[in-house]
Amino acid sequence: MQNNNIILHSITPHELEELLRTMIREEFEEMNKEIQRVIGEDDLVSTGTACRLLGVCSKVMRHFVSEGHFTVFHHMKERRYIRAELLDFRNRRKINRSK
Repeated sequence: MQNNNIILHSITPHELEELLRTMIREEFEEMNKEIQRVIGEDDLVSTGTACRLLGVCSKVMRHFVSEGHFTVFHHMKERRYIRAELLDFRNRRKINRSK
């Protein structure tokens, strides 16, 4: 049987702090994604809001729609998009920035 215990005596305070920061950051990001998904499941947003969420212009948004990335609803001559789909798409394509 392999012993998977971490011995804190061999870790410096700086290493422990960095380990805890990394664990907390990963958990926070996962919780944040889940909360955004749950909040946005039933929410329909306009084209302008969709563009802001994705950080793209309306021309790029039309290109994404023509490729079939999003479900489009028409309401009073306006296109509406499901917020949860937009957030999932954004999170899949997101590039993690280094600090």
